[in-house]
Amino acid sequence: MTKAEIDQDLARLEEQITALRADISRIAESLGHLGQTSGETLRATLAEKAEALRANGEAHLADASHSAEVALADVTEYARRKPIHALAMAGGLGLLLGLLFGRR
Repeated sequence: MTKAEIDQDLARLEEQITALRADISRIAESLGHLGQTSGETLRATLAEKAEALRANGEAHLADASHSAEVALADVTEYARRKPIHALAMAGGLGLLLGLLFGRR
């Protein structure tokens, strides 16, 4: 090989190294953007799921509250219609709870 050929090979090698450095830099930049995008996407997805769970919990709470109101209205109506039965049941329940918790 002549000196001119060696110089040409070295010049091509330097060009390839420069191109390789630029490619590595672009890859590192792309990975950085990918990491940021993935984090943002994950954060947004988690926020959406948290909001859905909160809405679902509120719906269940509203249903439970409504059911409790209906049950309270039924008990109140029963106590108004049959006060003696209601007092007897409340007394029996109180006695039962007293026996269960009084034996500690």
